Amino acid sequence: METIESKVLLRQLKKAKIKNYSDINEENFSKIIHMVEDTYNEMDEIVYRLERSLQVSTKELQDLNENLEKRIKKEVYKNREKDKKFIEQSRSAALGEMIGNIAHQWRQPLSAISSTSSSMVMQSQLGLVSPNELHKGYEKILEYTNFLTQTIEDFRQFFKKDKEIHTFNINEYLNKTLNIISSSYKNNSIELINNCSSEEIVSKGYPNEITQVFLNILNNARDVLIEKNIDNKLVIIDFLVNDDEFIISFTDNGGGIPTNIIDKIFDPYFTTKHQSQGTGIGLYMCKQIIEKHSRGYITALNKEFVYNNEKFMGACFNICLPRENY
Repeated sequence: METIESKVLLRQLKKAKIKNYSDINEENFSKIIHMVEDTYNEMDEIVYRLERSLQVSTKELQDLNENLEKRIKKEVYKNREKDKKFIEQSRSAALGEMIGNIAHQWRQPLSAISSTSSSMVMQSQLGLVSPNELHKGYEKILEYTNFLTQTIEDFRQFFKKDKEIHTFNINEYLNKTLNIISSSYKNNSIELINNCSSEEIVSKGYPNEITQVFLNILNNARDVLIEKNIDNKLVIIDFLVNDDEFIISFTDNGGGIPTNIIDKIFDPYFTTKHQSQGTGIGLYMCKQIIEKHSRGYITALNKEFVYNNEKFMGACFNICLPRENY
């Protein structure tokens, strides 16, 4: 096997026009030795340059990796801060919605308490109230105050942060959401049709976050119907149950979402409302909750439907969640 040294020697022999080793004499042998030494010196220089180049490249690569790692950490930090900001703004917006819903829920029972107590006082002053009627009046007031207490408890539970993933009945939390928003819908003459069955549909996730998604979509539908002054305002909730998943659909008759913005409605800070009415993060947070926290997905489309033999057009939000088996 030829070594590097023998190859170098043969190359120098060719340069010296020596075909065979027998042609080497003392004179040209000395020349060959000098030529080989020069070649080795050139090779050493080349090796040295390659090593230096490799060292420089390695250093540059290390610097690049360090800078890249720092940039990644910086971007991750910025994204986390941005997410925190989104969450804080979402909570503030949700709190404003909640205060409005509490006002709707409390208005009727507070009015009833005021009317009942005023009537009892007036009848008592005129001597027209019997002990039995007085007792009934007290029972009504107690019933209304219990309703107010339960309303506060529902809202308190609604804002309680889920710390752990739970297995929960989706129907139970949907009904809680409908109880929260029912007075607001009634006061604005919106008919809410719930076509969901009473069957227990079990999912796994953060149930209070899911109710926030339901409430956000229902609030948006209410606002659109009021803004557009729709006659016969409708919001319909449907359930589609499969073996491993279920879809909850919220459909209104508000005319639908304009085609030029329908692909943007889940983007952060995108809103069609006035700045005083919306932050543009409600649907963005809904998407984050459903896709990142609940292993599902949410879509929006425009849909034609028929109700009571009348054709309508509106927006339809579909929430798909995985179904858990016992």
